[in-house]
Amino acid sequence: MRFFLRLTRAAGLALAVCALALPAAPAAHAAGPDEPLGRAEVMERSWSWIAEQVPYSWTGCHENQYGCYRPDCSGFVSMAWHLGTSLTTWDLWNVTRDIPADDLQPGDALLKDADGTDHVALFLHWADAAHTRPVVREEYDFGQVAEERVWNDGLRGFAPRRYDRLDDLMPYGTIGAKYAALGGPGGALGQPVRGERDASEGGRFQQFERGIVLWHPDVAYAVYGDILTRFWATDAERRWGFPTMDEADASAAPDGTKGRYQFFERGLFLWSPATGTHIVHDAIYDAFHGSGHEAALGYPTSDEFAEPGGTAQQFQNATIHWNPTRGTWITH
Repeated sequence: MRFFLRLTRAAGLALAVCALALPAAPAAHAAGPDEPLGRAEVMERSWSWIAEQVPYSWTGCHENQYGCYRPDCSGFVSMAWHLGTSLTTWDLWNVTRDIPADDLQPGDALLKDADGTDHVALFLHWADAAHTRPVVREEYDFGQVAEERVWNDGLRGFAPRRYDRLDDLMPYGTIGAKYAALGGPGGALGQPVRGERDASEGGRFQQFERGIVLWHPDVAYAVYGDILTRFWATDAERRWGFPTMDEADASAAPDGTKGRYQFFERGLFLWSPATGTHIVHDAIYDAFHGSGHEAALGYPTSDEFAEPGGTAQQFQNATIHWNPTRGTWITH
């Protein structure tokens, strides 16, 4: 379904690039030559030469559905960025700007024309959590074809550069698909306000006017409103893990209270206008679940709190208690 899944990833590394997984179909917005374009289009275009195994050359051009460009390193990047012509490595300095290495994102460039090295490659992602081994797409030498590979010796003095007309805010990949499914700019999240970036714990996220889309291999869910406020205030995915669903309607409490809920890997967030947002987790969640959820016990009116020998949590119609000796029990 998504060609980015062809990438290999070392187990346990926070390589959040899979959030960028792109559909085989053309990008929703195809920029004209020298027009602003998004990262999805850059990655689609660059993949085409790798799939076609285009051989390196200083002469002629390689033509496919994305145009005709000189099949050397700078021609490859010119094609990926949909420039009006094949620029040289020297010319590419004039259409890019410096960025910190820690902000390198898919479709940015690594550029060098010093020390006898005239070369440019497209950055894809880091192959290691320490950000010392970039994965790149490039045309790099005679007798070679366009390739995706790891630079095991770091950035090698190459400058991280960003194309001036690359639209960093344009959602793409799995996050972009979720954003579109929620109505895009006219939906619950509003306009993007930050480009997609690494989240904690090996994920990716993008921030919008009224919420975020948070990705972890290989699904993305939106978090917004009071649930997002509470999520951020309690250490976000570092404490609760990643969302496992979008926010949805919760059941009515016995008194008719209605609210919303969202599950994360390590907790349930429950909200209602009357009770606010509270988190139910671990043994108290198990007792809550086994007793009929909010339909029986009502919505939580507190988070877990300490009591002699254990913890407790209050709900509209009950209190759930826990201690290591007795386990959980419910009082009304």
